[in-house]
Amino acid sequence: MAINGTDLVDNPFDTIFDCFTDLFGNGFFLIPLTFIAVALYMKTRNPVLVSAFIWGSGLLLASGNMFMNYPEMALVYGLFTAIGIVGVILGLVFNRK
Repeated sequence: MAINGTDLVDNPFDTIFDCFTDLFGNGFFLIPLTFIAVALYMKTRNPVLVSAFIWGSGLLLASGNMFMNYPEMALVYGLFTAIGIVGVILGLVFNRK
């Protein structure tokens, strides 16, 4: 049995995550982003930094899904972005020193 690694060499990101996106759909990327945000909060204890990360990553994923014929996931990532925006604004307003 021969192993063909051409797909993995040509397109490693899509090849590795293809089984997960087939199983969970395009919303799969919310799972690792949530774990990264929790780990970032545990390391820094700074909610403004975590909200800025959520804002940026949600905005990038929403803009990507808008043009990939997944408008429903663009709405979900847009809500994820809104959570990040609100977190940054509230963090800056209430933690002003």
